Amino acid sequence: MRVSPYTPQFVFQDGAVFALDIQRIEDGIEKAIADYEFPYRDGALLEDMGERARRVRFRCYFYNESFASAWALLEKLNSQDILDFVHPEYGTLTGRIKRMDVRHDDRIRTAEIDIEFVEQLILTSAQQAALDVKGMAEASYVAGMQQQMQWFSDYVMQQMGPEGSKALSQTLDYTQPGVLSQIQNLTTNGRNFVAKVDTYVRTLDGTLSEVVSAANSLTTMINWGTQLPGRVIGSIAKAVTRMAALYNAAATAPARFLQNLKTGIDTLADASGEFGAQTQCGGAHALALQAGYLYDTDEQTYNTIKQQEGQNQKAFDTLGNYVGTAASANIMSANDYETTLALVRSYIEGVLEMARTAGEDMTQLKAAALNLLRFAEQVKTERANVIQISVANPTPLHLICLQYGLDYHAAERVYAINSGIKNPSFTEGSLNIYAG
Repeated sequence: MRVSPYTPQFVFQDGAVFALDIQRIEDGIEKAIADYEFPYRDGALLEDMGERARRVRFRCYFYNESFASAWALLEKLNSQDILDFVHPEYGTLTGRIKRMDVRHDDRIRTAEIDIEFVEQLILTSAQQAALDVKGMAEASYVAGMQQQMQWFSDYVMQQMGPEGSKALSQTLDYTQPGVLSQIQNLTTNGRNFVAKVDTYVRTLDGTLSEVVSAANSLTTMINWGTQLPGRVIGSIAKAVTRMAALYNAAATAPARFLQNLKTGIDTLADASGEFGAQTQCGGAHALALQAGYLYDTDEQTYNTIKQQEGQNQKAFDTLGNYVGTAASANIMSANDYETTLALVRSYIEGVLEMARTAGEDMTQLKAAALNLLRFAEQVKTERANVIQISVANPTPLHLICLQYGLDYHAAERVYAINSGIKNPSFTEGSLNIYAG
């Protein structure tokens, strides 16, 4: 049985996300064919004018716990905003809802909705507005920290009962170590729980304390408030930020950097006791943020190299000798995007499952995962595919580019994705090259 690569869901412009339990789905794809008929000639001259609007029809079910969310979804679908539909096979489609048919039975708490979704005009890569992956990642991170503080507040109330309000409303001095000494007049049970929070905070504050994170780090710009949730979640964020600074200083490949960061987060979560889920949630936000930074840096590097190609700089002399300089940084390949995306999204999925078990809905984590997916899809669409060729005899790299339909200035990019080229003037053997 084939498993769909994407989880069906609606994503609205305000960040609201609704997961969909779909039974069947139909895709209507119709070509716009213009036929021109001529007198005294059989048949017609056909011209392909592209595709008509793609229509997706499906039936989704809401029952038991999800029954109440059906009405919230219907209210959102009545809006006139463009929304994203994550198709189980094709990924993200942007468009509008054209028709809805609703059937429900309150007695068995079941609702089924037939929806017809029409895709918005598909723009070419030259027409598409580039996604600000860094800005979106930072926005989701900041909003996600607020959601996690609410999750922690809910957990405190569950563990402490009525005393939780006293602990949550207490104003704290962040310059003081721990929190136990600043929260007074608690029962023995309440004090025991705050003591565990105190140990957790001290562990976070002591993690990689010798590592100095950047002064402009996003965690320094967030208003954590002066109460217990901000003190705890802020410590998680700062500890993971120091961890990211440590691993990033090693200048490893993107996938290796994120894998090292994930391993470090898991190690810290194992030492967090009953607060491990909170550590992992903060880590998931950090992984999405760091992936956004990596993608943004890669996009800037790619644009810089493309700009240099367009300036007609001489990379080879008249004898075919390479006189230019190789790109200062490698461009991430499609495989790099898929590997890093899978790592971050799978980690987020695990945290979302824990949050659902705890009765929490971390919508900003969902939004962060979707934004990374959309950006990666755009990059893979806009950039040329890489093919592998075999060069039998030593050949100048710029000549190989010309043979495969590329401008010879593209030799910079081809050089960047081939670690085995020792001398670009005498390239031979297996070679990765962009498809012209």
